[in-house]
This record gives sequence, structure tokens and C-alpha cells, in this order.
Amino acid sequence: MTFRNTDPVASELEPGDKVVGLIWHGHVVEVRDAEGRRQETSWGPLEWPEDRLGGALACISFGVTALVGALWALFARGRRRHATAAAIVRWHGVGLGGAAILTLWAQAANSWPMWAIPAIWGPLALLILASAVAFAIAALRGNLDRDDPSTPRVPPPLPPPSMGQSQGSGRPAR
Repeated sequence: MTFRNTDPVASELEPGDKVVGLIWHGHVVEVRDAEGRRQETSWGPLEWPEDRLGGALACISFGVTALVGALWALFARGRRRHATAAAIVRWHGVGLGGAAILTLWAQAANSWPMWAIPAIWGPLALLILASAVAFAIAALRGNLDRDDPSTPRVPPPLPPPSMGQSQGSGRPAR
């Protein structure tokens, strides 16, 4: 078997030392010494660690939603509701990218297997996408318009009753 580099295990091996080999698809992809140190062999998964998967999830999810939101805003010029919906899609893309990065951080900090990244990020992404769709629909319907004043509207006072009319009945007094 060959190694890409000789540190930390292969450089310190003596003849007769015991090692444990990890076999994957018929090839030894990793060896471990008695102290538990690991070293990949040349058959190991070269340059595809978990952080690259997490980085790809973050960049692709943010990039795709940013592109959709930008193109939507570009093609819907002059339509305020569509511009609001496009901004909502872009901001939800930030949430998708953030969820991917936090998922990667949690996976690395806890030494979870690589499959944990899509297992955690997938449901989070579905929730964020469902939120984006709901908010975009609300924006297109006009439910998110900011036409309402920021202070509650107080009705003007009623005019004083005129002479000859009783209060509240609206009929002339007799």
C-alpha cells in the first residue's frame, strides 16, 4: 500500500508493529496505530472532506436563491409586490447558507459522520424554503405592504349635535 505522506503513522512504524486497516470497496483506505492515530492511504477519499460538502451546500444554496431573487427583481421592475417577494427570496437564501454553515460546524465539533450534514441540513432547508414560499405568496397578495401608518388611526371626533335634534336619534326633537 502507498501513502500520500508519511506522517503521522507510517513514519514511525517499525517492522512487526501492529496496525488496524480500514477497508472500503476492497482497498485499505486508512491505517491506525496502537495509539489511535490515523493516516489515509493513497486509496483514501482524496480531498473530499466534510468541510467541502458543507461549503458547497452553503455556497450553492445561497447562490441559487440569490440568483433567483436577483433575476426575479430584474424582470419585475416597477412592480413593488414582486420586488418585495424577490427580496424575501434573497434573504431566505442567507438563511439557507447560514443553516449549512452551522450544520457543518455542529458536525465537525461533535465528530459526527459525514451523512449527518445532509440529514440535519435537509429538514432545515425544507423549513426555510417553505417559509420563503409562504412569505413570497404573502408579498404577491399584498399582505406585506407597508401602506398602514405606524401609529394607530384615531377617528376624528363627532360634530356636536345641532339645535333641534335630539342626541343619537337623528330625528328632529318634538
